[in-house]
Amino acid sequence: MNSVLAKLTAFLGDEHKHAKGVRDDLVFLQSELSAMNVVLHKLADVDQLDELSKDWRDRVQDLAYDIEDCIDLSVHRLGDASKSGIRAKVARMAKKIVSFRRIDRQIQQLKARVMEVSDRRNRYTLPGLVSTSLDAASSSKVDFRLCALWKETEHLVGIDGPRDDVIGRLMGQEESAAQHDVRMVSIVGCAGLGKTTLAKQVYDKIKGEFECKAFVSVSQKPNVKELLLNISTQVGKSTNTSDDVANLIDNLREHLKLRRYIVIVDDIWSLEPWRFIGQALIKTSPGSVIMVTTRVEEVAISSSSSHGGFVCQMKHLDDTHSKRLFYKRIFDSEEKCPPEFEQASKEILDRCDGIPLAIISISSFLADRVEQSLYHWNEVKKVMSSPLPGNEHLETLKSVLALSYYNLPHNVRNCLLYLSAFPEDCEIEKDHLISRWIAEGFINANPGESLYKAGLRYFNVLMNRSLIQPWYEHYGEVLTCRVHDVILNFIVSKSVEENSMTLLDTSDLVPLQHSNCCKVRRRLSLQGSFCQEETALMMKSIKPHVRSLACSMDCTGLHPLSEFKVVRVLDLQGCRSLINNHLANIEKLVHLRYLSIRRTGVSLLPINIGHVQHLETLDIRDSEVKELPQSIVQLQQLVRLFVNSDVKFPAKGVSKMQALEQLTGFSPLIQPVSIFKELGELTKLRVLLVYWKPRHIGDSDEVQAEYEKSYEKLFTSSLNALGRHNLHSLSLVLSENANCFSFDSWYPALKNIRRLYVPDITWRIRTFPGWIRLAAKLEQLELSEVYVKQDDLQMLGDLTALESLALPYSNTYGSWLTVSNHGFRSLKVAHIPNLLFMTDSMPNLKYILIEIRLEEVGENDLVFQHLPSTLCKVHAYIVGNPPLRDAVSKLEKKILNIANTHPNRPSVTTKTFIKDH
Repeated sequence: MNSVLAKLTAFLGDEHKHAKGVRDDLVFLQSELSAMNVVLHKLADVDQLDELSKDWRDRVQDLAYDIEDCIDLSVHRLGDASKSGIRAKVARMAKKIVSFRRIDRQIQQLKARVMEVSDRRNRYTLPGLVSTSLDAASSSKVDFRLCALWKETEHLVGIDGPRDDVIGRLMGQEESAAQHDVRMVSIVGCAGLGKTTLAKQVYDKIKGEFECKAFVSVSQKPNVKELLLNISTQVGKSTNTSDDVANLIDNLREHLKLRRYIVIVDDIWSLEPWRFIGQALIKTSPGSVIMVTTRVEEVAISSSSSHGGFVCQMKHLDDTHSKRLFYKRIFDSEEKCPPEFEQASKEILDRCDGIPLAIISISSFLADRVEQSLYHWNEVKKVMSSPLPGNEHLETLKSVLALSYYNLPHNVRNCLLYLSAFPEDCEIEKDHLISRWIAEGFINANPGESLYKAGLRYFNVLMNRSLIQPWYEHYGEVLTCRVHDVILNFIVSKSVEENSMTLLDTSDLVPLQHSNCCKVRRRLSLQGSFCQEETALMMKSIKPHVRSLACSMDCTGLHPLSEFKVVRVLDLQGCRSLINNHLANIEKLVHLRYLSIRRTGVSLLPINIGHVQHLETLDIRDSEVKELPQSIVQLQQLVRLFVNSDVKFPAKGVSKMQALEQLTGFSPLIQPVSIFKELGELTKLRVLLVYWKPRHIGDSDEVQAEYEKSYEKLFTSSLNALGRHNLHSLSLVLSENANCFSFDSWYPALKNIRRLYVPDITWRIRTFPGWIRLAAKLEQLELSEVYVKQDDLQMLGDLTALESLALPYSNTYGSWLTVSNHGFRSLKVAHIPNLLFMTDSMPNLKYILIEIRLEEVGENDLVFQHLPSTLCKVHAYIVGNPPLRDAVSKLEKKILNIANTHPNRPSVTTKTFIKDH
């Protein structure tokens, strides 16, 4: 409703001269909708609404959508001033007269609907509206403890030895490979006990010992073919999407026959999909591992028994472990709870019944408070203590999730419900999600705050509440997330109830009409596979009203896309049947803000795509597009552009794209020379990902080097210009065949840089770039395979803004690096080889990933001494040669012992490697 009210205000104040009657009607609509909006906010805080209230709410929401569509289409009709001249002006005036008459009729109809809805509310008495007494808190940053918290369950879940016990039984030598060529385990337990967490911990710990590896999620309604394709891709077997299931099974068996593999099959609900997957995973590959997680005991027993496997039965946490998990999140201590909270915490934990997901959810909710008060805790306890019917474990989770949901800010609730658009077990990219939220109009930025930063703030609120689970992290930064299936089920049910999203899947095509109210399907998510005829028939009637469409399946019923007249979001990622013709007339989608054709068969963008004037996000990665049309430069509201590394830009006009803030996939060495000056004129560009991939232009190495050098000079000039504006993040990916790359002239470009990421440098930088000491605003730095001396570490320690430092696979000249007690005062994440700490060094460090190469630096008694008290996560990679095998083992045990006695009890992962040469 906030969106349509803002547009009504803007439309009233627009330069278009409204007729007096139209203006009066618009003022009436604005006033009436404002009052309705207040009531809607109160209704949104009520857990159980009566049918009358639901009906009134749904009608008001539909009405708001229709008014917004009317305004948007009216602005478009009245705003065309592309042609000049007397004839054009006369034609434009005539068009405006016709448009005003049409708008007048539409507004009269909308006014009548508003009055009818308002009268309905007055004719009948709505029940008392109550709002929760627990106000919503927000957070601007992710609580760093949270990412460790999800991994903390590795020490808390399961019976008879979670991770290490399972690994011991899988990898132990007590049974010969001749008896069991493939070792197998089934992990079984109810929702929320941590089955996937345990499986992933085992997988991450031992996957390096296998030639082939895969981790796939099955979910309740699996597509067996897609699962087999996914496994094949992960284990390195090239596939043909046209193959049937039988061919995929045969090809996968042949590929794995002589290879040692590990495959995790997560979340199987029935035996049917296992019959195919189990058949594909050949059992005569010595030393291989298969792991299955399921809620169904029959599935667990059946899948493991025939292959000499075993079943790991998950159990609820005992009181001690429940308290550790609960206190860790709220009080930053596993043992201590303020005396005044002890009784309330005991009763809350009793209601959680030892379910880790419930404990994590409720503790995240409580921890996200600015202040802790016993009154607040008792209010939470009352809500959780109400009697619940049905499955006790699921109802416990539902009560916790409902509490978290109703205490979110209203705008953040919309963002949470929007997650129902993604399939179960889907890995969701953070940037992808935030971009869609922005396009949907869910994000309200504070003064001086960009929409992306506001969206990131919303994302972090959901993360801190444990409503979304961090999945892939890169040095402490969460890049992707997943939604636990129990939480997703709750979100889907709420989304359907609120008419926020319509899900279409193979099991049930939802009806077009609600029995009591003409609910128009505004947001659609197509998941699974469909009968094309039924889908096409269903889509035909609702296309004119659809504002958001997410489709990852092959569905010809979507076409032509130009019939989605008011659509804002088209996410067709993974829709492999999508081809060039399907994008014809896309310029008619005047309200389109988000378009993704990622992983589709499209090879050419429409030449008129520049006419989609409101487009803010365009993603063509992993498509067949090799060149952008000239009209792309007319997209003056385009903020985010994601392309492949082989995409060529237009020679002229790029500087017109003044709204561009993020450009991913730009390859300088294939671009026309004229583009570099214009690139430097993109004053709002803040994030740039570059692929340095040289073309082979001749037989002479000298000619090749000169060609690269000339482009490097041009590109550096662009960087220097961008550095004077808003460039904050630069990622440079160098291909293997690139010549030596000089960073000496980069400083002017990087004076204001906050994030610099240059992976896989290998031999291209022999010494550490000294100019980095001058990058005073640098917050994140990653340089791979550089040569690092003690002086370099000292230099980096002087960067007061530095929060994340990663120097993976770097060479320390065979010496230990020592962190002084006065440097790195802001550092939170570190990946540094051969590192020693002094007392009080890195006082804010949360996560350390350290490589220790004993064959290079030798043993040292100070290893892992004086660790910062703030540590949440430790990952140690220890390398040695055969004579140092005992030293490697000794150091691993030392690290684990130190972590166990550390005041913050950080989660610890160790990995050892013995070089045989």
